[in-house]
Amino acid sequence: MRASLRELCDKLGVGYIMSAYETCPWAAYDDEKGLTCNAEVRMDSDETELEAEMQLMRDEPQGDEKELEQIYWMVARPAVGDKWDIKLSKVKGETKAEVYDWDGKAAEFFHACVQELKMGKIPDFDDLIKKIIEKKDRFSDQQGSGSSKAPKIKPQQLMGVKSGM
Repeated sequence: MRASLRELCDKLGVGYIMSAYETCPWAAYDDEKGLTCNAEVRMDSDETELEAEMQLMRDEPQGDEKELEQIYWMVARPAVGDKWDIKLSKVKGETKAEVYDWDGKAAEFFHACVQELKMGKIPDFDDLIKKIIEKKDRFSDQQGSGSSKAPKIKPQQLMGVKSGM
C-alpha cells in the first residue's frame, strides 16, 4: 500500500502530517478488567520512518495471559516521490501476506482501535479482526484477473458490414 504521508497519517487516525520526533499517543484503562491499552504513531528524527504501535497491558494476568501483549506494529518508509510504503505490519504478532490488501486492512484495524481508545474504551480486538481483516472483499479470493482466452472479434460486425455483400 503506497500513500502520501498525509494519507498514511489519516489512515492511522493521526489527522495531520507528523514531523521529526513527533509522537501521537492514545490510551484507555478499564478498571474492572485491569487492562490498559496504549497506541501511538511516531516519526523518527530524520523523517524517514513512521512507526505505529499498540500494546495491551494487564494488571493481573490470568493463566497463560502475558502481562504485556503487542497488538499492532507497523513501520513505513518513503518509497518514490512523495509516496510512503508500509514495509511491515503485524496484528497480534502475525503478518498475513495472503490476505488481500493486508497492509490497508491492518491500518484500518489500527484506526478502528484508535477510535475506541478516543472514547475511553478498550477495543474488542478479536471482533475488529473479524470485521476488518477477515472480511471478504471483492477479488480477495481470486488469483488472476479472469480468463486468459482472447475474445474473438469479427471485423464485419465492427464496421456494420452485413454478411453476404
